[in-house]
Amino acid sequence: MKKKILIALSFLLIGSGFIYAQNRTIQLETDFFVNSMDRNYVAPDFVDKYDGSPYNSTTFLLGNIYINNELTKSDVAMRYNIYSDEMQVKETLQTEDKDITALIKSPDISVTILKDKFVYVPKGKGLEKGGYYQVETTGKTYSLYKKLGKEYFEASKAKTSFERDVPAKFEDRTSYYIHFSNGGMVFLPKNKKKRYKAFGESEALVKAYAKERNLDITKEKDLRRVIVYLDNKKSITQ
Repeated sequence: MKKKILIALSFLLIGSGFIYAQNRTIQLETDFFVNSMDRNYVAPDFVDKYDGSPYNSTTFLLGNIYINNELTKSDVAMRYNIYSDEMQVKETLQTEDKDITALIKSPDISVTILKDKFVYVPKGKGLEKGGYYQVETTGKTYSLYKKLGKEYFEASKAKTSFERDVPAKFEDRTSYYIHFSNGGMVFLPKNKKKRYKAFGESEALVKAYAKERNLDITKEKDLRRVIVYLDNKKSITQ
């Protein structure tokens, strides 16, 4: 299986036309990737002008692609389309946008874009649907994952002379999850009280640590410290 993925990745990055080959073996290899998107790669039917961005970066940045945590391709031009939850790839930073391709959404394939690591988590074990998650911390038992989201608002016309037209826009919607070593995911609500409760049997331990260190678990930097502490604590007791 890994050999087939490696072959398919090579086809992707050189823009191979064999994606559409009738040969079944080649088709199985290239099924790991979407070679050409038959839609607008911003999002369907969007107007030309809008505020904000559907991407993590409007420009492509260099990154690496991993298969089963092993480096497969380095210095690849990539960007994450947050709105469509799609990891877009070009052969080089100079390649025209019309030649954009996309990685298939597979838990076997992960990427780093600069210093940010993204993994694909399939639905199940706490998730109603699969998606890309940014890895904030990695532990033996507990890790912190961040889900980047974008909400799109359509443009609106002024109804009176005292109002003005409002352009279409994207707004960030970020959420956090505890990722367990068994693949399970637990959503962390924004409300502080509910976020503590999401830790289940570790709620008291987390509260005590946060109080001792004067941490606010609704803030990302403090939440990261809590997850690292909890993972270290769990590792010691095992």
